Amino acid sequence: MNIPKYKRDACVFVSNLKDITASPDYPITFRRDAYLLSEYYLSDDLLELCKTVKQTKNLLISDNGNFSRIKRIACDYEDQGKQIVRKAYTELDERGTLSKETLNSRSELIRIIDNACATAIEKQDHLSILFRQVLIKPDYLIGFEDFTIPALYICGMLDPVFSPQASEIAGYQKKTFDLYSRQCHGEYGQQRSLERIIKFLVIHSYDYDSGYQGASEADGIDKDGIAISYGGPLKSRRYINSLNIGDTTEEFDEPLPEPYLTSTALTLGILAGNREKDIPYHVLGVGSPILIAILGYLLSDSKAISVDSTAPFKDAAAGTIYGSRYALLKMDMYKMAASALISDKPYTSRTPFFRIFEKRFPSDWQGLKEEMNLGRKVSVNELAKELENNNELIEHYIPFFSRMRSGDDEMIRLLRIARSGHNYWILRNICKNILKKKNDPRQLDGWFDKEMKRYKKYGSPKWSKAVAKCHELIRKHR
Repeated sequence: MNIPKYKRDACVFVSNLKDITASPDYPITFRRDAYLLSEYYLSDDLLELCKTVKQTKNLLISDNGNFSRIKRIACDYEDQGKQIVRKAYTELDERGTLSKETLNSRSELIRIIDNACATAIEKQDHLSILFRQVLIKPDYLIGFEDFTIPALYICGMLDPVFSPQASEIAGYQKKTFDLYSRQCHGEYGQQRSLERIIKFLVIHSYDYDSGYQGASEADGIDKDGIAISYGGPLKSRRYINSLNIGDTTEEFDEPLPEPYLTSTALTLGILAGNREKDIPYHVLGVGSPILIAILGYLLSDSKAISVDSTAPFKDAAAGTIYGSRYALLKMDMYKMAASALISDKPYTSRTPFFRIFEKRFPSDWQGLKEEMNLGRKVSVNELAKELENNNELIEHYIPFFSRMRSGDDEMIRLLRIARSGHNYWILRNICKNILKKKNDPRQLDGWFDKEMKRYKKYGSPKWSKAVAKCHELIRKHR
């Protein structure tokens, strides 16, 4: 199989296939490079859209829908897990060690989650799932996997407070490898179809050592590519004080948000443990601009990198707009609008999605300034709050910044498409930069260092420090 099929696919951001990302009524939506569809959400309408996507030569990836199933299992035990973690931290602060009771509670919850995941896997109709996966005739397919590691992660059972060991999850990684091998050998049918599809083996991990262990153990598995799951780390709201990178413990000067740090560490582990250096990688669930730059740089030796996430349209709906002018940032749209008004620099964007929307529903920044009597002195935060509480005014004067609401009028339909498309375009351009420079290490190094420096300057303080630490770890351990 030719991997990548097109040069474009050597580094590509993948949109989830939905009516706002692929609509025959709005041709602009198809200005994408790749789509992913989970069999979990497959419908007749989406099956038809898959055919259109294939005709436009977009890369098409078929997911197994398991993260939705994993979240459903984890939901039953998340509160119990949080209680155990809270108790563990209290004991550590007060006594310097964890009680036998707390460790037993953790062991018991791990056993319960293990059983719940094993039961869910046993009850899965693998034949039906695989049939639906190959029905869309994808280019890439995410292989079957065990649920236990991400479920344990979401429930806090792999929290650093417990000093978890990679060996604790080795059996669950092996379960994924067994499921994948059985799938590829035709145990669940569709063997002839599978021969024409590039198949990705999922590696679940939670830190450097478990990533290294998973990639090392996967060395003997016949696979076309590796899928790295970030589902657990990116759901974390924890702050951490240190990271273990092999035999080295990296201490931080202060607690820092975990998601980017752990994602970087486990990716470093997988890279160190994997002997097939140019194997394709698919990264599941990453939609942060700066993290795409980080992992794209880390995986740049691979012959193909694809990254998928629902974040561009979820963030667009929530009022988060991506930018690259000052740094690779996610930004609150009300603060952006407030800053534009105060500085008297109307917001513009070169993305085709923004330009088409702006042409149809033009902004009137001067009219808004006059309406809001902005000759007065006001802070960005104060003005952002005023804008957030006055959506009618925003819809009238700067519609691109409108709050998402119910209704099916043309403005709101185009807004869903335009804002999610704008966010996608920012991520697409990061991939294009990596693609342009990946064969010239000096150029790529320069671009990466520049983006890290820009983020440290303009990102929020704690996240900037976390990204600075990621940068340091990569330069030290890559």
